[in-house]
Amino acid sequence: MRGDKKYYAIIIFVFLVLFLIQYFQKEPTSYARTYSHLDKNPYGGYVLKDLLPEFMGGSEVQSLNRTLYEIQDSVLADKNLIIFADQLLMDQEDTDILLNAVNQGMTAFISAEKMGGPLLDTLKIGTDLDELYYVINANQDTVEARINRDIYRFKRDAVATYYAELDSVDHTVLAVNENDEPVAISVPFGNGKIVFNSTPLAFTNNYLFFEDNAQYASTLLSELPQRATIWSEYYQLGRIEAQTPLRVILTTPALKFAYGVTIISLLLFMVFEAKRKQRIIPIIEPLKNTSLEFVKTIGKLYLKSGNHKDIAEKKIQYFLEFIRTKYYLNFQKFDKDFFEKLSAKSGKDVVQLKKLFDMMEKIKNQSEVSVQELKMLNTQLENIYGTDGR
Repeated sequence: MRGDKKYYAIIIFVFLVLFLIQYFQKEPTSYARTYSHLDKNPYGGYVLKDLLPEFMGGSEVQSLNRTLYEIQDSVLADKNLIIFADQLLMDQEDTDILLNAVNQGMTAFISAEKMGGPLLDTLKIGTDLDELYYVINANQDTVEARINRDIYRFKRDAVATYYAELDSVDHTVLAVNENDEPVAISVPFGNGKIVFNSTPLAFTNNYLFFEDNAQYASTLLSELPQRATIWSEYYQLGRIEAQTPLRVILTTPALKFAYGVTIISLLLFMVFEAKRKQRIIPIIEPLKNTSLEFVKTIGKLYLKSGNHKDIAEKKIQYFLEFIRTKYYLNFQKFDKDFFEKLSAKSGKDVVQLKKLFDMMEKIKNQSEVSVQELKMLNTQLENIYGTDGR
């Protein structure tokens, strides 16, 4: 089971690393036109969200992803309505609710590049795109819009359409393009009015920071009275809901309960099945220490061979190596100075040490060594080792 825990730890660690990488990874810039108050990308409305309460004199600005039909229960007559979209095709039901609220006093600000449907038909307003102008001036990077005498520059895609067929409509032109064609108009209706604008990109993050274009946005939005405002994002984004099978499961009580039971059952199965199938761990006997037996065997071989001189020489070599490594003494010359240093470091008497080295020298010069001489050498060596250890 301990080995399994190691693998589980590795798996958890890998998933944690992947999660952290994904979490802290910088998202690429999106150039999708969302106009959303939550979107900080170039064509989002995050900056406008911060500015709107100031334009509305501190009044509440509520962002919703619902149709006018769904919010009609709110008292719309004493509020403002804001809609930003690339293309607005409001159905008859929403159109009726909008015009009824405006007739009772609501002010609506609708900014869309393309519009159609019952709303424009009812108000007898048309939109158009001067394609020939853009073909002729294809080399231009920017275009202009004008409010009174103030000129604002935008990129080409921001000022594309304008309003046409306005002869039969009571309206006020608020802004025009380079050809003096209206891109923003105010149309009174009953006790309220609708401000139509064909440059929704001018209200996005990217354009509000471009030159003095924030003034363009604030001037047009000043047509709205300073009061509570509803910003409907439905007509650009639709319903913002996670459309996944898991969401369906988690939002249905019965399926959610079954999902939870299934997950818990799988976890319990993994735990108990792993325990049941775990193989028996064999008992491994520790290795026997055969060092002592080896030493005894070697000793018997030397004893049987009777070569006492060889044993004595090996003991002498081992002792000299012991002195060299422990006391760092040079024993090329065994003089008075050497014995004094060895005595100081080992704590042994100089006479005792000199007697030992005389015996060692004698054994080296002999052709044979008796058992008694080997024992005497061993005894004196053990006296030295007995103080310092090995």
